Amino acid sequence: MHYVVAGATSGTGHAVIQRLICKVGLDHITCIVRPTSQTALLMELGLRLHTADITQPESYKGILGPSVVYLDMTHPKHYHKSLEAVVSSGIERAYFVTTTGIFSKYRRLAESYIENENRIRKSKIVYTILRPSMIYGTISDKNMHRLILFLDRFPFFPIFGGGKSLMQPVHVGDLSKGIVEAIDDPNTEYQEYNLAGPNAISYREIVNTIIQKLHRKVRIINVNEAFAYQTVRALQWIPGFPINDEQILRLREDKIFDISKSINELGFSPRSFDAGIFEEIQEMRFCGMVTPKLSSKITDGLFK
Repeated sequence: MHYVVAGATSGTGHAVIQRLICKVGLDHITCIVRPTSQTALLMELGLRLHTADITQPESYKGILGPSVVYLDMTHPKHYHKSLEAVVSSGIERAYFVTTTGIFSKYRRLAESYIENENRIRKSKIVYTILRPSMIYGTISDKNMHRLILFLDRFPFFPIFGGGKSLMQPVHVGDLSKGIVEAIDDPNTEYQEYNLAGPNAISYREIVNTIIQKLHRKVRIINVNEAFAYQTVRALQWIPGFPINDEQILRLREDKIFDISKSINELGFSPRSFDAGIFEEIQEMRFCGMVTPKLSSKITDGLFK
């Protein structure tokens, strides 16, 4: 059996591919990469690469076939195109990493994801759908990474609606393990799994936890949501600005997901946010991205 993986150059993709190598062997994997993709890590691992564009099915149909297991970790808004190539090639087994964003009440944001999941279900492929929540845990993540940088650089932080909405961010290490556990398990055929953190925590708690781990003093400024939305729409084009207007909309809703099926059937055991974000901050410190930790004598004085 040969495994063709799309989306292996992302932070999640890197984590998954290293686990998949351990499970099925290096020689049984081919990664689809774009001409502009950063492939250094994949090449260092010795993986076979096929240059193509997932939005252009003709560019990778040649490497697909009935004996292939297909894993798609690209953006789920493109799955209607990749599905076209998968179906026409005769692939019988495929895994699609989509998003818990399908549960959002903001249909404008979720509609394409919902439609593409329906397309997967209606295809004749034996599928598994794996839905991560907000992913964090690598220096390349676009969520907590930006938040950490902002909190490390500025003495204030605007928070909307008191930061009461609940979230369940998932660490990339736990997510990658859950994805790979599903592969080649016959019990996961035609199944769907939510892969999120162990419990829901408020956005305010997330911010406070990061501030604590950074050993920083940051003033939290409560901002009216309507005012925030208009302001972010105007400022989101500034390089490095940590949020966009769509994130403001989603901050209004709780993002709580049932992961019991993943726990029971995949052995999914996600780490706490407190532990996971500490690891990410430590990695960023090691890379020189955030301020080095102050000595205990100094931090004791700051936080008395």
